Amino acid sequence: MPFMLSDKYALVSLDAIYGLKPGTNELKFILDEIKNGNISGEAEISWMTGRRGRRLAAIKSNKTCTITADNGYIVGGLLAAQIGDENPVAAYTTPDIEAPMFERITVGAGTTVQLAHEAVGDLGNEVKFIYKANKDGSQGEVFAQAATASATEFAFDGTKQITLPTGKFAAGDVVIVFYNYKTKGVMYTNRSADYAGSAKLICTVMVKDICSGAEKVSTVTFPKAEISDNFSINFGTDVAVHGFEAQAVADACAGEQSDYFYWIVPDDEV
Repeated sequence: MPFMLSDKYALVSLDAIYGLKPGTNELKFILDEIKNGNISGEAEISWMTGRRGRRLAAIKSNKTCTITADNGYIVGGLLAAQIGDENPVAAYTTPDIEAPMFERITVGAGTTVQLAHEAVGDLGNEVKFIYKANKDGSQGEVFAQAATASATEFAFDGTKQITLPTGKFAAGDVVIVFYNYKTKGVMYTNRSADYAGSAKLICTVMVKDICSGAEKVSTVTFPKAEISDNFSINFGTDVAVHGFEAQAVADACAGEQSDYFYWIVPDDEV
């Protein structure tokens, strides 16, 4: 049974949640494929009682309001907000982010193999180690990097080419290599001393007038909410969803009027 507002609107869907930076309204993230969502409120209540425990009056305190949602895909901006990374490292034009790479390279007829990317690191020790794969695919004999190849060491030309240890690899053997390379992209860093921040949340909610049948786009606005540091991203047979939770807080800078949220249903049709 759908939830009904006091003016008889049926709740159709929570279509999107927009997270903005408080004060500046800079857009931090957009959740626009919401699988499910929930807005809940709670408060503690203490009863003043009289004869035989009759309840005479209620004293309420610790009023809270929470919003939760699951988005259908991972959103980088939300992840950054949850881990407290206000300025993720971004490299869109030049490859400036150092990232790890793992490769299994099948040896050909020669004595060298080529990496897919240019390895970076300490000069003369960019790759560090290579491994000869066992028949079951696990790492076998290990060889260290050196200036020239020998029976126990391999050489690297400083970019992509590895000269294999002498007499250790034959055509069809597999070399296992770990190394770092430079790439474009974004790096989100979960630092131990940084925590999730706050955001202004604007939710677009589709409602339907049960009398006229007209659908309307309403908005639920949380002027200030503390994003939860608690999150989980599951990896498995199902595609991962991005969970989200935030607690509404009273904005000390809003003066006497400090709202947890307000819900606007406009008087127009979609």
